[in-house]
Amino acid sequence: MSILDVVKGAATVLGMEVPTLVYGNTTREMVEMQELANVMASEIVDAYDWQKLLVLKTFTGDGITADFDLPDDYERMQQTSSLWSSRWLWETSHLTSPNDWIELQVTPIASVNGYWIIFGDQFHQWPVMATAETVKFFYVSKEIITASNGSLKPAFTEDADTFRLSERLLKMAIIYRWKQNKGLAYQQAQGDFETLKLSLIDKDAGSKPVVSGIPSLSWRGRRSAWPGTVTGAA
Repeated sequence: MSILDVVKGAATVLGMEVPTLVYGNTTREMVEMQELANVMASEIVDAYDWQKLLVLKTFTGDGITADFDLPDDYERMQQTSSLWSSRWLWETSHLTSPNDWIELQVTPIASVNGYWIIFGDQFHQWPVMATAETVKFFYVSKEIITASNGSLKPAFTEDADTFRLSERLLKMAIIYRWKQNKGLAYQQAQGDFETLKLSLIDKDAGSKPVVSGIPSLSWRGRRSAWPGTVTGAA
């Protein structure tokens, strides 16, 4: 469904004249719709780590480079992001404070873990990754729109553009926010939007197996694991 079709559906519900053109239309209502479509699409994207927008990225070390540019389509990290290195048996630690990062650089201690931080539009790794060492992580792409030629882009600019997520959810978002902006009763429309959003979030990552009985003893999901072999006393 194109953004033109989404806006047509919203206009019908809102009692507006149904447009034949949105992007390129200079009427006040359609100029507002152009902006609102992009605003609400971004809000939907920010609400959850939608699997369709996740991208797996790998950085490979060369023994020298400690700083890596953000991917061109980088929007943000997952809300529970981890970087996993081929050097360590557990996830590397995310430092959010620049002061903690500086302390790590100047304190004369031997590192027993990997660390990372983002600043200056770059990922920074510590210690420096060895040659052929890798770190892998998922991030959320900002390319949320598909153009008519199949290419991806971050915003609607043409009537034939399509939203990579649910067009139905986008239509409901446009309807409730339009009503809210115009001082109309919007609570029911917002409630319908939130209900659908939660339903889509629940289904987005696939089925959720029900596990009963004794919990798994797997080390996966633990914060750390001993990288050796434990033997009994002689």
